[in-house]
Amino acid sequence: MDIHYAVGSQKTGNGAESLPAHALRRQEARSLVNAGAMKRIALQEAISMVRLGVADHVCIAREEHLKDPRTRAVACAEALASGASVAIGGEPVTADRGPAGVHARDWETAWDATRERHRLLPSATGGPEKGRAYISPDWPTVEEYARLAHKLMNEMGYSLAKVAGILENVDQYDRPAAWSKQGIDRILWEKCDGERYPRYYYPEKSGATSRQAGRLHLPGASLHVMAVLGDEGAEAEARRFDADLAEPHHLVFPIDPGHPERGMPKMMQNVMDYGIFRTLYVARPDAVFSSRMQRNAVYDLALFRGAQVVENGTRIDPGKCHRLLREGTELFAALRIRDNNTVVEETRSLAHARKAATELRSQGYSVREIAAELDEEAIPTSSGRGKWSPSTISDLLSSKQ
Repeated sequence: MDIHYAVGSQKTGNGAESLPAHALRRQEARSLVNAGAMKRIALQEAISMVRLGVADHVCIAREEHLKDPRTRAVACAEALASGASVAIGGEPVTADRGPAGVHARDWETAWDATRERHRLLPSATGGPEKGRAYISPDWPTVEEYARLAHKLMNEMGYSLAKVAGILENVDQYDRPAAWSKQGIDRILWEKCDGERYPRYYYPEKSGATSRQAGRLHLPGASLHVMAVLGDEGAEAEARRFDADLAEPHHLVFPIDPGHPERGMPKMMQNVMDYGIFRTLYVARPDAVFSSRMQRNAVYDLALFRGAQVVENGTRIDPGKCHRLLREGTELFAALRIRDNNTVVEETRSLAHARKAATELRSQGYSVREIAAELDEEAIPTSSGRGKWSPSTISDLLSSKQ
């Protein structure tokens, strides 16, 4: 399934956008045309669909829709690493042929860093050991189908009929009786004494929280653990460093690359998802990391999550991070949150639409101009479908709640 990413309201000559059958579209707010990947809600949603197995081809109308070449490189690298084919303006982007307007060295950096992140933190394969919130790309259980349907409706804003069509298309029509509006409704809800209750647990997170850096908002932030990577003398060296701190760590935890629960992937999962590690202490990095890019990727992920990184007794300055590397880290972190939650964006709410319309009205905009502006900013209507019109704007402005 193709997913088309565009900034602003793209129209053909007759006023309606034409997309191939079964194609999906994510529209970015026009005001974000110069923004980095971390703020691009629709871009994250588009790549999220690839990671979840809904889409396998990302179409970007023009390179101007990813105006900054750095953002263009990061977005294309992440989509490719997630398993999609990518085209900008009809021109394919591959690992060997980066997007137009991106310097070859920048593309190599973006692509290598993205691959390292995926090696360090591969997408989970589902199953109860992965946690209740996860949706695997293969959707092996009815519960995962329900979570995905909930996500498509409440995060992407698709109607029940559209969600049924998406699932039917991706499922290759193997279970036509399940993928109807009634079938989706039965998966999502159960009835008891005339009341409807969610059949499964659907974790939700606010969009602002999903893009938040640092570790203080993560569940393990109250723990102060130091992860130690290095040779045999690394742990003793880390303990000497810890003893000189004004606030020593609760635990010094050596990382064992050969142990399934104490290796680097598990360490990075604890860094990104739980915030348990306050410090990464690395002794003799050449003996720890397989490449300089792996070292840089690990350090930047840890620094983004608010952990300090100490190499051979010297703290790494977080202010000196490579900007291309950091933008890739930010996008990867946001997508990891979307894998596990329905992300509810505050800027897509009716309250936000009313506030924006009221501000524009106070500036002298007509209701027709306000409607056009809300369409350009990808703010959904009260029904979640269609475009804003002068009459819907008038209703929005006159409503009290």
